[in-house]
Amino acid sequence: MDTSHERRQHHRVRAIFDDALALCTPFLDPAQGIAGRPLTHHVAVILREHWPDLTPEEILVMVPALQTAWRLRRTPVGRS
Repeated sequence: MDTSHERRQHHRVRAIFDDALALCTPFLDPAQGIAGRPLTHHVAVILREHWPDLTPEEILVMVPALQTAWRLRRTPVGRS
């Protein structure tokens, strides 16, 4: 099997992902939202403000990836 072909895309998104997750955590955390609801609709705005060179496609890829990463990093192993 040829593993030299890279299937992943959005390399710029991968490069800033950890910084973006740290920056957007307050908006993804329901405990810091309003009435126990996260403020996820602000995540795209925050990304655009801090990384204005991101394309709309990259933002559309990044928002759900950040939501998933935040949820998985706070879920104990064996629970979903």
